[in-house]
Amino acid sequence: MTELSVEPLPFHPAQIWQWAEGYIAVGIDGEFLKLDSKLQKIGEVRKPFPCPVQSTALLGKELIVTWVDHELMLARMASFELDKGFEDGSDRGELRTRTSIDSAIHPAGVVWSHVLDAEPLALCSTEEQFVFILWKKGIYAMGIDKSEHWRMPEPRWEELERFPHGEVVISASIEGPLLHIWSRGAAHNVYQCENGELLSSDVVECDGILNSVYSHEESHLLCFENGDVIWQRPDTPQILLKLKGPVQHAIWSVKHDAWHIAGWREEVLFSESIQQRYDFDEIPVQLVTHKDLTLILMNSGEFVESSF
Repeated sequence: MTELSVEPLPFHPAQIWQWAEGYIAVGIDGEFLKLDSKLQKIGEVRKPFPCPVQSTALLGKELIVTWVDHELMLARMASFELDKGFEDGSDRGELRTRTSIDSAIHPAGVVWSHVLDAEPLALCSTEEQFVFILWKKGIYAMGIDKSEHWRMPEPRWEELERFPHGEVVISASIEGPLLHIWSRGAAHNVYQCENGELLSSDVVECDGILNSVYSHEESHLLCFENGDVIWQRPDTPQILLKLKGPVQHAIWSVKHDAWHIAGWREEVLFSESIQQRYDFDEIPVQLVTHKDLTLILMNSGEFVESSF
């Protein structure tokens, strides 16, 4: 594995998105930076809103973003037009003095923005639709035309009534025509994306608190806070893997027919026949597809080539 001749990001990254004209890098403190198709910087780092980003989703050439500040008890959702880039917004001090909805500060340079009256728990999208879940409010499906397609009540699972915060949603993803929603207690609901119809509901038998879920078609990689990983497939026994710590990111590798995982100071290939690991001194943040390579974006902002 070798380091690439790509300049490191000038901040600690939280996520990076690939879109039609390059990449969008998002920092842990709310920084945004456009990169070209060669991962070279375009313009300067911008901070549209003075809060940490909670989640992001790509909707065509728009980026849907949510921000949450637990100290100030505020949340925002907005959309950026990626062709136009990003702008700097207000500083944090102004947020403390503008507390009413009428005077609320919104992110700078957005297509639209909304004050949220509940914490956004999860966000996902396709080219034409995005779905978000608000705590104790419900599930909302919106279109690229900004219209509401449908809304459904927040998921409930009776089996988790005695599990502290077990019903709190931690992940949502869209696979084909289906919306998958997962909770901290490993509960799983499947909805029809077109109309929100609930198709199935179950709870995976396991120990631990679910931290994240990555999906590929009908296959799901369940990642727990203690580093346990379960590969769940239809009509197939679960496969368990124990890692050093929480999974940071995972993708399905068609090349290896296996899950490619960025773990806690390690990189892992995981399938029925493969379990390979490579250790790092730093923490990987995300696996990034770049031309015919798979790169690893590190916590330092550096890009390195995958060892697999």
